[in-house]
Amino acid sequence: MLIGRLRENKYPDRCLFPGAPVMNISLRQVVICVAALLVATVTVVFISQNASRLGSESLLVRALFLSLAIVAALVAVYPFNPIFAGKPGAYSLAVCAPAIIPGFIYYLLLLPAQAGLGVTAEQLQSQLITDSSSNGIIEVGFSYPIYTPTITVSNRELFTKQVNVFLRMTDGNNESALFRAVRSEIPGSSLSVEATVQGMLSESAEYLLIPLEIPPLRSISGKVVFIISNLEDGSTFTEALAKAHQAQFELRNPVHGELLYEFPLIRI
Repeated sequence: MLIGRLRENKYPDRCLFPGAPVMNISLRQVVICVAALLVATVTVVFISQNASRLGSESLLVRALFLSLAIVAALVAVYPFNPIFAGKPGAYSLAVCAPAIIPGFIYYLLLLPAQAGLGVTAEQLQSQLITDSSSNGIIEVGFSYPIYTPTITVSNRELFTKQVNVFLRMTDGNNESALFRAVRSEIPGSSLSVEATVQGMLSESAEYLLIPLEIPPLRSISGKVVFIISNLEDGSTFTEALAKAHQAQFELRNPVHGELLYEFPLIRI
C-alpha cells in the first residue's frame, strides 16, 4: 500500500513519483517570500491611496511603482513554482520581465493617448444653509447663509490638477460679486467665519475644501462651501440669485489665478 511505502521511504528528499519536481522550501525562502509579499501589499496600498500624489510624478515613475508591485508579488510566489525551482535567473527572464511590460506600455503609450486638455465640471445639486437651519454638521451661529452646491470636477490631463472654486454673480448693471469656496488651510490663527466653518467641515469627507486635487483622468465629487457675506441692500442670497443676470462657478489656478473653466449655477 502507498502508506506503507511512505513509511519505508529512506530518502525523504526524493519524490516517490519519478519525474515530479521536488519542492524543498527553506527558511530563507520563506523570509524572502514574506518580505516580497509585504512590499507588494504596501506598494499596492500606496498606489490606491495616493492617486493625487502619484499623479504628480512622471509617467516613468508611475510605471516603476506598478512594476515594483508586480515583481514583488512574483518573487513572493517563486518558491511555490516547481517549474523554475533552483532557477531564479530563468524565472526573472521568463516570468518577471514579461510581466512588467504591460505596465510600461499602459503608462508610456496608452495613457497619453487617452489624455485630453484641462478640466471640466458641472453642478449636480444646490443646497443652502441659513441661520435658521442645520445640516447636522454646521450649527449656524452667525448671520451669513452658507451655500453648499454639489459639483463634480474632472481632470482630463496626465498629471494631478489643483483648482480653486469661485462663485460669481453678475447683476443687470454688470456689477459682480465674487465668492471664494472655503479653504482647507487658512493662514494665521484667525477666528474668522471661514476658519469656524472650516473647522466644522474638515473631518467630513462629504465636503470639498479648496484647493481641490484631482488625479489624472479622474473625477471627484462633493460639496464645496461658500459663505455669502457681502450681499448689499439687505437682500437674501436667494433674492440675490433671482436678481442676478448671470451666476456661474469658476475654476481657477491656485497659484496664478487664471481662469481654467466656468460652468453655470443651478438656481435654488
